[in-house]
Amino acid sequence: MTGTLRLSAIFVGIAVGAAACGASPDSAYEASAQAKRFPITGVVRAADKDARQVTVAHEAIPGLMDAMTMTFTVREEWAASVAEPGDRLTGTLVLDGARSWIEGVSLSKPAAGSEAMGGPNNATDAGIGPAPGTPLPSASLRDQAGREVTARAFAGRDIIVTFIYTHCPLPDFCPLMMSRLNEAAARLRKAGRRDDVQMVAISIDPARDTPEVLAAYGRAHITGEDGDPFRRWSLLTGTPEDVGTWARFFALTYEPDGKDIAHGLRTAVVDREGKVVGVLRGNQWTTDELMALLPRR
Repeated sequence: MTGTLRLSAIFVGIAVGAAACGASPDSAYEASAQAKRFPITGVVRAADKDARQVTVAHEAIPGLMDAMTMTFTVREEWAASVAEPGDRLTGTLVLDGARSWIEGVSLSKPAAGSEAMGGPNNATDAGIGPAPGTPLPSASLRDQAGREVTARAFAGRDIIVTFIYTHCPLPDFCPLMMSRLNEAAARLRKAGRRDDVQMVAISIDPARDTPEVLAAYGRAHITGEDGDPFRRWSLLTGTPEDVGTWARFFALTYEPDGKDIAHGLRTAVVDREGKVVGVLRGNQWTTDELMALLPRR
């Protein structure tokens, strides 16, 4: 990711704290002794009370990641209830094993008349995604071997497609998506389905995720493929415009390299005719739910 998020709005110092809202932290978010913590500051782009999540255009986090837009779970339930686009958020990003969340949230409202960043159309999760039966886009990408790939390359196979980037530091984002697809592949092997389902991971960081980088990432993260990690896997990159076409098709906000890059999560099953079967949002779904979308053969 390139560029640092610049905040142009002037904020007043009216902090909204957990104590003021009468909420206590959920005990499920107690961190282990091995947890790592990083200060995080940014601007709220969207909030989902039911999912207990906020989408934040955050500044660079030294030692962890560049500035970008991501959707985070928050420990304090009140924060997802009262956060609005344009609010300035500060807190602590906690990485604990396979989990991550923001805690110690403080929100400040923008000054009256100032230009608030963000809005519903700027969130990483811009919508639900394509309806079942929708054909995949025709924009071409390149795989880990540098070969041009279009949706037609997967004709005759069902595919599971997700979005990643190789420098993702959050354990419950890209590493979790790769783990879930590895688990799905293992189940398919056990069922004797080795060659009729393709795993496809599209990078949202084409500036850094070249075919060579994706090849190395695949060799390190794809498991159980008998010495050939790419027997049923394709890790794809492309121009910012073509990657954007695929991201927006799955209702993820995406801006070309050089601007703020939004990282949401979307995983979908596509049938052998190249038409969408179903879309899973975020990272709360299970491998059972993913497998249930696959057409029975």
